[in-house]
Amino acid sequence: MCQRVEFPMPSNSFSFSLANRQWNLLADGVHHNLFIFDKDLMELDEKERVLSRVLPSIHHVNDTTMVIAYMRGPLLFLFNFHPTESYEGYRVGVEEAGEYQLILNTDEITYGGQGLVKDHQYLRKTISKRVDGLRSCLEVTLPSRTAQVYKLTRILRI
Repeated sequence: MCQRVEFPMPSNSFSFSLANRQWNLLADGVHHNLFIFDKDLMELDEKERVLSRVLPSIHHVNDTTMVIAYMRGPLLFLFNFHPTESYEGYRVGVEEAGEYQLILNTDEITYGGQGLVKDHQYLRKTISKRVDGLRSCLEVTLPSRTAQVYKLTRILRI
């Protein structure tokens, strides 16, 4: 049985022979992990209405570290696109001082990650330090090639 999906294109004479859903690929390995992540991402959107919120506020783009961060409502999205560099204590600005709970983390073993972010690092409290033009920031662990979503769970007035 074929173990790949190939879309019709000039190199295969626009053949549909391999353009079939290969459900067996979801049984284990990277495809299974991506399937679980996709399911959890869709659940996050159902609970938090991510896509129906206002447009994202992109406030952190660093070409050197290859990190991008943006806010969408009470959610902070962090992406480390660096192929090899992980960051400990990476600072990213946030609009609201408070406590942020990590609610989606692609580094989890469940998603095929390395599990470098430990349970005690899932709740982060802001620091009163100006970063990215914002008066508060979070210090987070960002393993290479990962994405994280934090939710503001408690606002602190400073």
